[in-house]
Amino acid sequence: MLVADGPRESLSAAEAAVELASGTGSELHVVRAVSTAVELPYPRFYAKERSDALLEQKKIAGLMLLDEWVGWVEKFGGSVAASYYREGKPADEVIRLAQEIDAGLVVIGDRVCGRIPRMLGESFSENVLRRANRPVLVVREPAVRERTAPDRR
Repeated sequence: MLVADGPRESLSAAEAAVELASGTGSELHVVRAVSTAVELPYPRFYAKERSDALLEQKKIAGLMLLDEWVGWVEKFGGSVAASYYREGKPADEVIRLAQEIDAGLVVIGDRVCGRIPRMLGESFSENVLRRANRPVLVVREPAVRERTAPDRR
């Protein structure tokens, strides 16, 4: 099962999932989970409409991203047995779906971030990895270092 977490940080995860599914003759399932938790400025009574509109935008963006992921899997030479869109707490939904479909492996992408963000809390992939009751493969996107000045020799 491939978790469609984000476009940039998980392309390597999509490639790895396609390779694993093709190499083992397994079915590949793709899931996108969207958080429906209430965000600020709601619950203020005057901001409820704005919050509802933002939630609808998140849902539409989540569905569009899931379609993109299915396209990427096919572009990488794989085929998707099924795709799933879930709403709720993303880590909970991914873990629940993995149990429902009896996934043999959950493949998820992760990006390399600095020490400060790591100290503030665990990432989505770490949360799934820690709580899942089945194997999880976390594929990290390599850090890209930009040069500030050209090398002089």
